[in-house]
Amino acid sequence: MDFSWTEEDELLRETVRRYATERLAGDYARWESEPFPRERVVELGDLGVLGMLIPAEFGGSGGRHVSLGVAAEEIGRADFNVTSFLQLAAISSGLLALGSDEIRKEWLPGVASGEQVVAFALTEPGVGSDAARLSVTARRDGGDLVLSGEKASCTFAGLADACVVFARTGGPGAAGISMVLVPLDRPGVTRQVYDSVGGKLVQRGSLFFDGVRVPASNQLGEEGSGFVGAMKSFDFNRAIIALGCVGTAQQSLDETVAYTKERTTFGKPLARHEGVAFPIAEHLALLHATRLVAYEALARADAGLGHTMEGAMAKWLGPKQAVEAIHSCLLFHGWTGYGNDLPYAQRHRDIVGFEIGDGTAEIMKAIIARDTFGREFAAYK
Repeated sequence: MDFSWTEEDELLRETVRRYATERLAGDYARWESEPFPRERVVELGDLGVLGMLIPAEFGGSGGRHVSLGVAAEEIGRADFNVTSFLQLAAISSGLLALGSDEIRKEWLPGVASGEQVVAFALTEPGVGSDAARLSVTARRDGGDLVLSGEKASCTFAGLADACVVFARTGGPGAAGISMVLVPLDRPGVTRQVYDSVGGKLVQRGSLFFDGVRVPASNQLGEEGSGFVGAMKSFDFNRAIIALGCVGTAQQSLDETVAYTKERTTFGKPLARHEGVAFPIAEHLALLHATRLVAYEALARADAGLGHTMEGAMAKWLGPKQAVEAIHSCLLFHGWTGYGNDLPYAQRHRDIVGFEIGDGTAEIMKAIIARDTFGREFAAYK
């Protein structure tokens, strides 16, 4: 197995780190109380990180999943929440690619440039991990699909221009779910942004569809293919989430290592106390292991190989290890770490949200167990 980086990936890492340091890091706390400006999203498009998985003919670079992971890790060092733009661009572009020529030409260039933000609506108030039980409907009426119901916990509910909605177009179960692209300026669409503990920038919330009409040609992929489309998107994106978490935690540890070498207690630097140095060493080792399994998942995706288990492993480890590492960093800074003048409390709040998003730890372990023992032994079919 080759653990080396290509010259292009090293250049990408340097470029994105420079941008993240100069443009994102200083404003991290700002977006707790202000909306993230749309011109900043366009900057991400200009940087090239939104169109990495979009073909060149539609304004992207047709790049690799591994490169997307590099970008997410570096942006995570400066502002974990901004990695959600990379995640949603990658997910939505893959789903939009299943649409008609008109859909691809209309939407993919805007996603790549950052001029269009397309959300992803799967979860419902009474349906989370058991996504096959979705109740939002898309009823055919002549040449239209008419959508009714509520989608919950949708990233970018407050700012997206359109949304890929997973709706029931057929009978019960997973086979009755299809994907429909819904521009969010349509009559009958309303939004509610939640007051979440963290992740303020992403404006997570609910989308309500009250008889919303879109052309039937806005269906993406075949009838009943929605559940499979959602699960395929989750596989690689779970590794992207993990790498964003790793970047945030690694930056916190780098800062804390520097601090503990300068701060003295009982006549010596904190770093010379094993009670400080050993926990930091443990966090570094566990984050390194998380990073490797995440990049393995993305490398397998680039090779066209299955990566469901590796993605689930990365998603379980990433938020968990990052939350624990950032918590330690907060504590090692004492009362100053507990204050909002330093970023550790906000980073902790933001990462905790992804112990839920894209599948909880329990669901990740259920996926790993299912792929290990076989579906006939799975607790959840």
